[in-house]
Amino acid sequence: MTSIALASPRSIRRRVSSSDRILVLALSALGLVALAVVVGPLVWRFNSNAVDLGAQLSPPSSRHPLGTDSLGRDLLARVLAGARTSLGAGLLVALAGAVLGCLTGLLAGALRGYVDVALTWLTNSILCFPSIMLAMAVVMALKPGIPAVVIGLSIHSFPWYMRTLRGEVMRVSAMEFVKSTRAIGASQRRVLFRHILPHLISTIVLQMAAVFGAAVLALAALGFLGMGAQPPTAELGAMITDGQQFFLTGQWWVAAFPGLVLLVAVTLTTIIADRAREILDPRGEYIVAD
Repeated sequence: MTSIALASPRSIRRRVSSSDRILVLALSALGLVALAVVVGPLVWRFNSNAVDLGAQLSPPSSRHPLGTDSLGRDLLARVLAGARTSLGAGLLVALAGAVLGCLTGLLAGALRGYVDVALTWLTNSILCFPSIMLAMAVVMALKPGIPAVVIGLSIHSFPWYMRTLRGEVMRVSAMEFVKSTRAIGASQRRVLFRHILPHLISTIVLQMAAVFGAAVLALAALGFLGMGAQPPTAELGAMITDGQQFFLTGQWWVAAFPGLVLLVAVTLTTIIADRAREILDPRGEYIVAD
């Protein structure tokens, strides 16, 4: 992953306000998705786990706008609950990875020497394993469920933060204002958290956006394999797994609607990360340096 330098606030505001309608639209759409996930259960009061065997596999209707699943559970309520589970877990992975990666990146970039070598070796060792395999190993060591999946994906996500932030810490540390701060006797802790960390905010935010999308997809894949959320907890990947057997028999809605929500959330996150990267990168064509 390439490092991303912090652009000046004035150039960022000019770029966002002047031309990047794609970013604004993507942020607005993702905000609407988040609002629906949070507020939806307050409006749509069906119990996501309530079984109605008399309404099994009912097609979309006025009573059940997205239809029902094989147990007669309202699919709209299940999708809202599943989106909360999936998106909430993805956010936890992004936050946990950011905290761990920020601390290790600051230590490796500032202290250098044996600390840098040890942390670099650790992160490279973790990255040797695909995220799905590492999460599966953690799940098998603990027990299937969202907490184990979040732990496994967080362990795999923090090296990406660390590798990126380590380079940025070294770059910012070589700037004159940091050297001047050290020359007047500022402690290493003050230099790191008061003068270097603020210049890493854009990098951290962009990395979080990328990790969030990847984590939601990985969680869905583990749910598809039966290692994520356990019944009756609603989760998008598990719902897609349950609905795939009915897709070719005409009950397409059971798998289609959870898959559509997953596709929209990950696509919007990816668009936001890509557009924000172009805005915040002063070496690219989209930033006019002040």
